[in-house]
Amino acid sequence: MSDQHESTFWRERAEQLQTALDTRVVIEQAKGILGERFGLGIEGAFGLLRHAARRRRMKLHTLAQEVVDRRDTPEPIVESLALHVETFVAVPRDERVERTKVLYAQLNRKIAALLDDGSRVFLCECGNPLCNEPIELDGDELQVLHSKDGFFAIMPGHQIPDLETVIRETPRYALVRHGVSSAA
Repeated sequence: MSDQHESTFWRERAEQLQTALDTRVVIEQAKGILGERFGLGIEGAFGLLRHAARRRRMKLHTLAQEVVDRRDTPEPIVESLALHVETFVAVPRDERVERTKVLYAQLNRKIAALLDDGSRVFLCECGNPLCNEPIELDGDELQVLHSKDGFFAIMPGHQIPDLETVIRETPRYALVRHGVSSAA
């Protein structure tokens, strides 16, 4: 093989490997998004992605890119969930809601730490994964609100009555406890 042919071969091989790597990154991102969105483990999220792509005869990385690029769930994913609803209900609704609230509480604690408790604007910790309403608190208030597990700071009116108990409500925020008992 001549030097020019060998150079061309290795350049093409490097490009193929880079494409494979880029494709793999998008698939991993899509698995994470689907796992978080639907309360699935990584294997379940990959199975859902693979099933939806096969059913529509799409390339896996093409559907994965749609999942990553769009806020809404792509139609092939919705169809696969509808066909295999047992996958979707494997994680109960209250657990999916609590996971969402825990994620937003973690984000708020990280915001407070990164801004040395100087921030007054945090994220609503309600169970709606698409909520992006700001709530105004100081870092000390946030720390007190999070002093007990299962307590979350949300916008007034964002509570889910069948899953949460409102402990205290102010004009700026409501403190809720995951679970519907009346004890605080």
